[in-house]
Amino acid sequence: MTALSPYPGPSRRAVLRGAAAVPLVVVAGVSVTACGPTVDEQRDTAEMLVQHAQAAVREQKAAQSLGPRVTEYTAALAVVAAQRGEHAQALRDEVNRLHSSSAARIDDAGPAITTIDALRSAITASTKSAATSAVAAEGFVAGLLASTSAACRTLTEVQLA
Repeated sequence: MTALSPYPGPSRRAVLRGAAAVPLVVVAGVSVTACGPTVDEQRDTAEMLVQHAQAAVREQKAAQSLGPRVTEYTAALAVVAAQRGEHAQALRDEVNRLHSSSAARIDDAGPAITTIDALRSAITASTKSAATSAVAAEGFVAGLLASTSAACRTLTEVQLA
């Protein structure tokens, strides 16, 4: 039988057990938080996605401007513009989720693309760039970039052939 302690409050044994559990709780908390990306990693991923979004915006604008001028490709260029617009929006949404202040640079797409051949070359470069980035990325971002790469390849080989 255990004798009652004249000291009111937790026993020495209970305090020691609690103290022994603290390091385990701290280690568990650290390992759970270490599983997620850091703010720097999210910013870096967003910066990488900005480049892909800029290319999509640039190629969308080129397809829109070339459509009325190159009548034999008008229908194909409408498809290219729509697809690259959807890519730009999906990439913009992910950039906003990861690091919203990076999204402001997406619309700075660079110089205009003025010929079908230049557009085809730009989309081919986007295909390769998105595929390379997809291999280095993880999770949703990898899938987004892989899907973008596959769609770009289809645009060059089917729509702009």
